[in-house]
Amino acid sequence: MLGAALVGSSAGRTLVALATALGAVALALFASHRLRDPLNRLLDTADSEQFLLRVLGLALLVAGAAEAAHASAAVGAFLVGLALSGQLAERARLAVEPLRDLFSLVFFLAIGLTIDPRDLLPVLPAAAALAAATALTKMAVGYYAAGRDGVGRRGRLRAGAVLIPRGEFSVVIAGLAAGVAPQLVPFAAAYVVILAAVGPVVAFWVDRRPRPEPSGEAAPA
Repeated sequence: MLGAALVGSSAGRTLVALATALGAVALALFASHRLRDPLNRLLDTADSEQFLLRVLGLALLVAGAAEAAHASAAVGAFLVGLALSGQLAERARLAVEPLRDLFSLVFFLAIGLTIDPRDLLPVLPAAAALAAATALTKMAVGYYAAGRDGVGRRGRLRAGAVLIPRGEFSVVIAGLAAGVAPQLVPFAAAYVVILAAVGPVVAFWVDRRPRPEPSGEAAPA
C-alpha cells in the first residue's frame, strides 16, 4: 500500500495490488498445507549443495513471479519460507543461515554508506522518544505473550527484552518513502541504532537480576 501511494496509483490500482498480495499469501498458505508432500519431494535431496540450489532457485522463481505481478520480490521469497515446514524448513534454515548473516552485513553496510552522520544529530531527540515508546510496548507485548504460556516473571521480561532491537524493517519502509520524505532515512537509521544498542543492555540486565528466593526456604550463604 505504501509503494502504491508513493508512485501515485489510483485507489483502484491500489486495491488490485493489495488483492494480489493477499492472494499470494493465501496461495502460499494453501501450498504449505496441501502441497507439502510435493514440495518435500521437489526440494529434498541428500546432497547439501543441490538442496541449497533448489531452495534458492524456488525462491528466485517465486520472487520473479511476484515482481512480474507488480508485487514485492522480497515478499515473494518470504512466501516460499512460509510454504516450507517441518524438517525441510529446519534444514533450509540451517543451509541459508550463512547467506543470511552475509546479506544482513551487506544490507547494513549499504545503509550506513548512504547516510551522513551529521544528518543523525537533528533527528536524535525524536528517534530517542520513539525508541523509548516502542521499547516499552515491546516489553509489554513480550511480557504478556510469555505469560499466556505460563512463563515465569524473569522469562517474561527476557521475552520482552529480545523484541527491543527488532526494528530493521523500519529502514526498509523508510527507503520506500525516501523519494518523498528523504529525512525519514536518517530518522529510521538513528531509531534502529538506538534500539540495537539498548536491546542487548536490557537483556543483559534482565539476566543479571537476582532471582527471588522461594518462599519458605533460607537464602544461600
